[in-house]
Amino acid sequence: MKRSYYKGTCYRYFYKGKSHKNIVLIHGLGLNQDVWTWQIPFFKDYNVLVYDLLGHGDSKNPEKKITLDTFSNQLNELILKLSINNIILIGFSLGSMISRKYSINYPQNVEALILLNSPRRVTTSEKDEILSRSLMLKKEGPDSSVKAAIERWFSPEFQNSNKPIIDLVTFWINRNDKDTYSKIYTLLYYGSLELEEKKDNKPALIVTCDQDFANGPTVARRISKELTNSRVSILKNLRHMALVENYLLVNKRIIGFLETLKEK
Repeated sequence: MKRSYYKGTCYRYFYKGKSHKNIVLIHGLGLNQDVWTWQIPFFKDYNVLVYDLLGHGDSKNPEKKITLDTFSNQLNELILKLSINNIILIGFSLGSMISRKYSINYPQNVEALILLNSPRRVTTSEKDEILSRSLMLKKEGPDSSVKAAIERWFSPEFQNSNKPIIDLVTFWINRNDKDTYSKIYTLLYYGSLELEEKKDNKPALIVTCDQDFANGPTVARRISKELTNSRVSILKNLRHMALVENYLLVNKRIIGFLETLKEK
């Protein structure tokens, strides 16, 4: 599908009709809308909106101070442009944080949340780690962190047997402007503070992996306490990018949750 642009945001909207529910897919830090390539074909019965976050892919760089509200407002402009309501938000990593923030800011627009590998970094040591990595990105650019990111995101077996995908993800990361990327990176900590203790009772599925060491089961269960109508699903033997490495399993969890929404 041809990409469209609105107020500096690059997006695609797969429209099936008014009778179909709307899904919005929000990608993670350093990535772009193409990370959902392995999900979009599974949503045959839904209208699907995918887009590049500001500072990512083919969207413009943010012009002001960057907070979760920056990205929440970006999404709302698209929602208004396309006259979409009653949406189901599916966010990955930073995208899951943005999903929560949007649901808090615009609760009337959101039916349910699906959060994949959501960060929650609120300790002093986590702050120090994130700010240190942000400074490195600002000085040396995305390439300085990409090897470590690949190690955290994919199992060794997948890295060894799927070089084209690893090269593609590496390319996506290295496309990012180092100044903008370093600023957005700090949201892994400051965005976590924005969301801490924020309650939401919408139906929610929280998916993570037992080998996603920074965003794993313990983190998912903490987030679940704030989303009072949520369930947690833990995927075995996977790291951060399960939505690519084992997309069939991730999609199965998502579709199963979507089916429960139809029953209500």
